[in-house]
Formats: sequence, structure tokens, C-alpha cells
Amino acid sequence: MNNFVSFLSLAIKFSTVFLFGATGEIINQKSGHLNMGTPGIMYLGALGGIIGERIYLDSIAADAALNPFMIVFMPILFAMIFGALGGALFSFFTVTLHCNQNVTGLTLTTFGVGIACFFIGTMNTDRMAEAGLALQHAFPNYAKAGWFGEIFLSQSWFTYLGVIIAIIAAIVINYTRVGLNLRAVGENASASDRAGINVNLYRYVATIIGGAISGIGGAFYELDNVKGMFNVADAVDAFGWLALCIVIFSVWKPLIAIAASFLFACLSTAPVFLAPYLGGAGYVSYILKMVPYFATVIVLILTSIFGKKNQPPANLGVSYFREDR
Repeated sequence: MNNFVSFLSLAIKFSTVFLFGATGEIINQKSGHLNMGTPGIMYLGALGGIIGERIYLDSIAADAALNPFMIVFMPILFAMIFGALGGALFSFFTVTLHCNQNVTGLTLTTFGVGIACFFIGTMNTDRMAEAGLALQHAFPNYAKAGWFGEIFLSQSWFTYLGVIIAIIAAIVINYTRVGLNLRAVGENASASDRAGINVNLYRYVATIIGGAISGIGGAFYELDNVKGMFNVADAVDAFGWLALCIVIFSVWKPLIAIAASFLFACLSTAPVFLAPYLGGAGYVSYILKMVPYFATVIVLILTSIFGKKNQPPANLGVSYFREDR
């Protein structure tokens, strides 16, 4: 029982990485932008979060107590700034310069991973582990609530923030005029333009906001999930690719993305708990680690076969040329 409770708690924690990436990309794709640069943007967010934490730690005395608000606020702020810059860069090439979205996204991923790995490898790690540990628990007395507390009340502020952002995104997309215009741009940019909707503005803003949200996911992984002990081998971009799959699996709906992120997190964390029962070392552990990626392939196949009623935005991946209207 204790192992199962620990498994669920870890899965919820790990799902936060996917949820931020998927929610940000859903907003991108609702505007018609297929941003395959999300993995790179998440890595940029990781870099931003580490820089934000480093700026705060360098601003206080070496033996000073950590401020609970600042160790959360600074990483989130800088992760959003770096993620937003990645989104703005993508929009500049695809909206202003009309570059191919697929090529631009893949280039942005390569760029983001490369530059983030370079700078992360040079960062000072003093007190970073302490800050990472301080992010672990939102409610220090969660143990008094038993298994419920360990599963649902032992998460960091990042996890609860991710769920809140996904809910807000769902409300804005489905029940506001801004969301209606955003969906219209993604479905038919030409008709939206004729109706007086600024297509370029919506795509710019959606991609920048989506990038900012995805960036938080990268920062969360580096600062919370690995307790601040970051290194260039953490492969944040791998989770970004799975987040792209979750967007399809959740049929472009942020609320479904919450459950889908948890499912993929279960598949990703299962090897940690199953390995001791299946031989532990050797090829078994490697096979278990491949399960999320096998699941990704299966999801894509099933979506293409049975997802006829849940198609992506009609103009997804198509650059808009107003001159051709």
C-alpha cells in the first residue's frame, strides 16, 4: 500500500512537467501554430528558472534563511520570460517572415537545448539543492492527512499552479470572446481576418503565452523534480516531445490534458517501482524506460484511426499570407 501511495504521489509530481508543456502547446495550436519548438522552449524555461533562483540566492547572505515566496516566484518569473522569448522568436520567423513552421520549430528546439545545456553546465550550484528541497512541500503537515495528504497535499506550488493554469486556459478558450477569436484564427485565418480579427496579433500573443507556460514546466523539472541538482543530462526536451503527444491525446482540450499528463507520468515513473520486481538491472530497466515512447506511438495510431471527430485546428501549421486572401 505504501509503495502504491508513493507511486501515485510521484506520478502526480511528474505529471506537472507534461501538463505545463501540453497546456502551452494547446494554446499555440489553437491559434494555428504547430510549434515543434516546445521541447527547446521548455529547456529555455529550465535555464530561466535556474537563473532566477541563482539571482535570488546571490542577493542574500550565504547563511540567510530562504524566503518561501521568493524561491518560488523568481524561478517562475524568469522561466516565463525565457519561455516567452522562445515563443516570440518562433512567431517572428513564422508570422513576420512566413518561414515554415515545422522547420522553425525543430530549429528552435535544437537552439534551445544547445544554449540551455551550455549555460546550465556553467551555473554555480551553491545552495541550489537547499532551494530545490524547500520547493518540495506546499503543506509541511500533510502527513497528518494520511494517504490522502501524501498523494494530494505533498506536491509543490508548481503542481497546483499547473492545474489552475490548465483550468483557466480551458475557460478562456471555450467561454470567452478571446477564446472564440483564437479558435477562429486556428480554423480559418482568412475568414477571421475578413471578420476584423487581427490574425498576426492573436498568433503572436498565443505563442508567447504558450511559450511562457511551457517554460514553467522546464523550470519545475530542474528545480523541483530533481531537487535543484541540475545537470546537462536531464533531457528536459524528451518530456517536451511527450507533451506534444499529450496535446493530440487530449484532443486539444486543457482539462483532458490534466488526466493525460497523469497517465503519461504513470508510464514514465512505473519503471522506478517495477524494476525491483522484474529483475531490477540490465535490459529489463531499459525496456521499462521505453514504455512511455511505445505508448506515444500507440496513441498516435489510435488517434489517427478513431479520432475522426476530434481533429486539430484546420489551419494548424499553415502560415497566413494576407496577400492571398
